Amino acid sequence: MLDFFACLMAAWPEQSSELSRIRNGAIMSITEETVRKVATLARLQISDEETALYTEQISRILDTMEQLNALPTDGVEPMAHAVEMAIPERADVVTNDNKREAILSNAPDAADGCFRVPKIIE
Repeated sequence: MLDFFACLMAAWPEQSSELSRIRNGAIMSITEETVRKVATLARLQISDEETALYTEQISRILDTMEQLNALPTDGVEPMAHAVEMAIPERADVVTNDNKREAILSNAPDAADGCFRVPKIIE
């Protein structure tokens, strides 16, 4: 279902009358013909029962979006999170200073204070 819905949103032609009805604010529903066309574009084989099911589900999703679009949002500030909070920050303090030898002791091969690795570029 997820692949089908993604293809529906991505493959909807710009000149589609259904798309222009959405842009003009009219309530719309998806037709079974549209569902079959998108399934073909997505190279999905769906049965008649699945076509009816997807048509109903997508129509309900679009109806819900229409209800949300009808809500008055004047004066409502956009938000990134439901709870207003500050991001806690810690001090930028070096914690591994002067531990080079201890860190390099775990390396399989080290030389001159650096990790040695096999050459991969000729």
